[in-house]
Amino acid sequence: MSVSLQELGEQVQAARAQKNLSQEALAKAISPPTNRSVVAHLEQGRRVPAPEVLTRLCEFLGIPSRFWKAFLEEDYRRRLLFEEALSELVGRVVSLRTHDEHTIDVANSAVLELFKISRTPDQAFDAFNSVLVFYDVPQCSKAFFDRYFGPDAIRSAEELLNHVRAYQKDAIRLFSTFEHAYEQMNDTLNLSELLAPLAPRKDDKLRTRSNWETIEIIPDDRLPDLGYISAEKARQEHDERELLAAFLREAGEALSQDKSALANYSEKKKRKMDSLLRKFNSNIQHGFLSPLFTPDPDALRREADYLAPKEASDLARMADTQATAQRNLARYLAADHLDVYVATSMRSDADFVSVNNFCLGLFNNPALEPLRLRYFNPTQSWIEDRVAKGLVEALMLKRSAMTLYMAQKSDTFGKDSEASVALGQGKPVIVYVPRLYIPEIDLNTESLGQKSRADLQQLVAREGNDEDKEPDETMDVQALLSRLITIRLNAADDLVLIKAAQNHWADFDLYGEATRIKEEERGQYRSWLDAVVRKRNATPPSPNVRTHLIGILVAAAVGFERRAKTFREQHPLALQVILSTGVLNGILVTRAIDSCAQLVRALIRNEVDSDLEIDDNNYRLVERTTRSTMRVISRHTMIANAFTAFYKRRRAQIALSP
Repeated sequence: MSVSLQELGEQVQAARAQKNLSQEALAKAISPPTNRSVVAHLEQGRRVPAPEVLTRLCEFLGIPSRFWKAFLEEDYRRRLLFEEALSELVGRVVSLRTHDEHTIDVANSAVLELFKISRTPDQAFDAFNSVLVFYDVPQCSKAFFDRYFGPDAIRSAEELLNHVRAYQKDAIRLFSTFEHAYEQMNDTLNLSELLAPLAPRKDDKLRTRSNWETIEIIPDDRLPDLGYISAEKARQEHDERELLAAFLREAGEALSQDKSALANYSEKKKRKMDSLLRKFNSNIQHGFLSPLFTPDPDALRREADYLAPKEASDLARMADTQATAQRNLARYLAADHLDVYVATSMRSDADFVSVNNFCLGLFNNPALEPLRLRYFNPTQSWIEDRVAKGLVEALMLKRSAMTLYMAQKSDTFGKDSEASVALGQGKPVIVYVPRLYIPEIDLNTESLGQKSRADLQQLVAREGNDEDKEPDETMDVQALLSRLITIRLNAADDLVLIKAAQNHWADFDLYGEATRIKEEERGQYRSWLDAVVRKRNATPPSPNVRTHLIGILVAAAVGFERRAKTFREQHPLALQVILSTGVLNGILVTRAIDSCAQLVRALIRNEVDSDLEIDDNNYRLVERTTRSTMRVISRHTMIANAFTAFYKRRRAQIALSP
């Protein structure tokens, strides 16, 4: 009586357990060693190892030869590879283990015969379906066979498995399990209609739309007016703002003379000022009573200027800016189409500038400009009421075809929930994470962040000082990346650093990052930023400012690399279930406007290039340029069973409902 691969796997698992070995330990125990996954796949009855590896494993474990000798024979291994391909096709393990010896002999001959004879398309279809009977697999439809297999697929078991992988790339986009996919794709009377969501789309209709030039562009220098309360409310708060601003200036002056000066103010006074800071949405994160209160005198003076009552001319300008933004809001709400929604949170002037520059750069990119896309730019819209703002965002999510999530130093519950809602609707979500890009010194943190520890260590040793040439095994990837960025920034001349500050100040929040600097040196750093960023002067940084700037650029850049990795691999938003189908929908992480534009265009055309990657736990469909996971099907048997059961039942209920 023949032994199935599942039975051999059970024997290996039992023998390993008896020797008290882990899969990893067993893989290393044989000589030469093998990989843990080889042992895991064997025990799961999914794949038989190479003959020499199987022999070493079984002899080491003392498994009787009657259980494994047959697996060394070429014909037997060919049948097992066919069964592996068939199992991958239908999403469950198939075998001949429940048949009697005579039936197994006939089935074995039929499988081997399948790959020996050249057949016409119809003959190949009939022969393949005939073999499926032995494995209790529903016969496939002619449309399915012609689309994914044909005579070429049954030239060899290896070729059949390759064709199955191509089918899986389609199935994973539409179904939560391969079992459900095989059933639905072969039951349908119109396979082309079922697969229509995967077909490339022409963009002719987009290109022939009317120009959408109704949005009144609000320039960067007026965007802070939209982060403020309404001009009318600002008039009403004049006295309280004047009181708070005076206190901030007074406290700033006192702290410049004596760091303990806050102790001279009563608790009641500080409590009142804390209340006003909260009321007016101050940028100071911790109040005067908090042990975490850290603002320096310069920061307090700047905050006083920000919160102080506005002059009549300022109020008039604010009212005009906000009126423009409200007209824009009406235009967004009534837009004939909405292709892209930009989700972001804006708390500081830098946030407004960063988001607006991203939107303008992206949608004016040559890859997208001809498409005449309608997109919601949140920096060009304003409404004071928070409930109304939430309703606007909900409608934008409903109408838009995709969502762009602009990652910043930290994110908010609102922005996260917007991305989650879009994923749950089955829509694409692109996360844009800024990078440090300074071509003059060959600095691109996106590419450096993808290098291995060994590669980074080699670059540090080559470009650094004598100490860097000595390998330090305690330095992890992040430490080596930080060191390499520092080396290259230190080698940059002042003009390169000035340009870097001008290009990255908003994305990297260079003003907000001043808290990393010693209190007494923050003012000098901010004054230099004012000169090069706001006044666009080419003022060389002092040695102290240069050191602080490099340190801040390094810290922010490494932080964004960490965030990009988190979004790709670990973030709770990385994968969300499309509630209507059970399909897992993943975010796409981009790092540059050009690559983001190319990806948006590919999504619009439904021409995203992807690779199917398989590990011990999952099948993953990975977008080729960003290496982001788009779709996932679990290899966990119980999870797959549950998704098949409940989503199959839900579809049946929908089909039966009147």
